[in-house]
Amino acid sequence: MTEVLNQSWTNDVELETLARARRNREIVKGVVRSLGIKTRKVLENGKYVPKEMEIATFLLEGGIKAYCPAHEFSSHEFKSLTGFVGTIQEFIIEDIDLEEKVAIVSVKKADEIKKEFLWNDLEYLERKGELDNKIYKGTVAGFNPETERIFIRVNGVDCFMLKYDWDHGRVRDISSSIERGTEIEVKVLRIDKERELVQVSRKATIADPFKSLEQLMKDDEAIAGKVTTVHSIHGVFVQLDVGLEVKGMKPRNIEEPIVGDIVTCKIKEIDKKKRHCKVVIIGYPRGKKKRKDLGGFLFE
Repeated sequence: MTEVLNQSWTNDVELETLARARRNREIVKGVVRSLGIKTRKVLENGKYVPKEMEIATFLLEGGIKAYCPAHEFSSHEFKSLTGFVGTIQEFIIEDIDLEEKVAIVSVKKADEIKKEFLWNDLEYLERKGELDNKIYKGTVAGFNPETERIFIRVNGVDCFMLKYDWDHGRVRDISSSIERGTEIEVKVLRIDKERELVQVSRKATIADPFKSLEQLMKDDEAIAGKVTTVHSIHGVFVQLDVGLEVKGMKPRNIEEPIVGDIVTCKIKEIDKKKRHCKVVIIGYPRGKKKRKDLGGFLFE
């Protein structure tokens, strides 16, 4: 069963806000509140006729509602827009129907405006040799598990990121680290205007933790971490509080760690070129976790 569009505004102040944004081609933000098949009047052969279509409902500041037909949501064709429900999107007010009291918006046209500005900015910075000096805000748009590429939307432009540019540390399962709609900061590594390719890096915006490790090693300071892996062949790995996962070593007088243990470590070795680090576990500041006895329930 299809639904008709509820009115977008409830008073003249809200109508004036929408009209001003439409007149000035302002880019407006809103939350995708819901998605469904709704009836909207469209112009066909000189006449307005009701037509069913997939429409996203946006909630703007102050409780104003606006509607975006699926074909105006993106220049890309999505099988479903369901994954965008709850996300914040930017759009322009495309039309205001005074008779039906509804506002129609377009994310796609807002992207086109932002895209033009971004390409002009990128080309200018590239000519000056300052492409990597500027930080942009982007939103995680998706992930390809086959190529392990992360897709980031920056000012209307779909950019890509290699998994090794996500963070300084080892990236085991990048798919578990990213979430669509997450806002991140990136730097642009390279551009190809002809093919409309932009490669970005999140890692380039984050201070290299190896620098702080070198100082900690020099000062012989202890550092906190959490045991992430205990393997019979590959050994122990510890996630340090600076964000790196490193190889852990255990002296004989220290109890065997288990996954989840909070440990105190001293840095033993750093290979900045190979991005490797080894630490020695010196204690358990929160106490040793108890290993679960899987057969214990038999004797309870």
